[in-house]
Amino acid sequence: MKRKLIYLLLLIVLLAGCGSQNAGPSYEEIKKMMTDAIQTEEGKKAIRQLLVDPEFKELLILEQPEVKKSIEETLLSKEGEDFWKMAFEDPKFTDKIAKSMKEQQQDVMKELIKDPTFQKEMESFFGQPDMLKQLEKVMKAPEMKSHLEKVITETIDSPLLQTKWQSLILAAQKEKEDEKKAKKDDKEKESGEGE
Repeated sequence: MKRKLIYLLLLIVLLAGCGSQNAGPSYEEIKKMMTDAIQTEEGKKAIRQLLVDPEFKELLILEQPEVKKSIEETLLSKEGEDFWKMAFEDPKFTDKIAKSMKEQQQDVMKELIKDPTFQKEMESFFGQPDMLKQLEKVMKAPEMKSHLEKVITETIDSPLLQTKWQSLILAAQKEKEDEKKAKKDDKEKESGEGE
């Protein structure tokens, strides 16, 4: 494909040179010929094929050291730090970042919760006397009490849990009836044995 493009360019230059033997085409004429050649369907097709060519793509891909260097020079520089500070002050930007990372954060939290080391660290963190005082203070606050009441009411009234509540109540009722029946049977046995 590169060959076709090179041959096309050479042919244009040769034809332009043969047309006027005493003077070569000017820069503007060559530029117009090249632009016209590229805008044709054949020219567009040749460029598309060139962009798909793996060898050409390799030329466009930046080498890893170059990428690292550009990141260090731009993102990690003082100007880069200022940019990130300003960017994170924008609520729209932080909202987009948070939404884009939501799934990854959930996955990290799920993995952390399963990790025994993390569990022990959380237990020791929340077990500190200062932390316990803070939690107690928060739990006793009127806002927290009203919030808990609201959550409990919503949970009890939830249609999803209604069937569970009913089955739990029926199971508890059956258990009490079984206990009463067992006690009654035990009394009857005792009274039967006592005679």
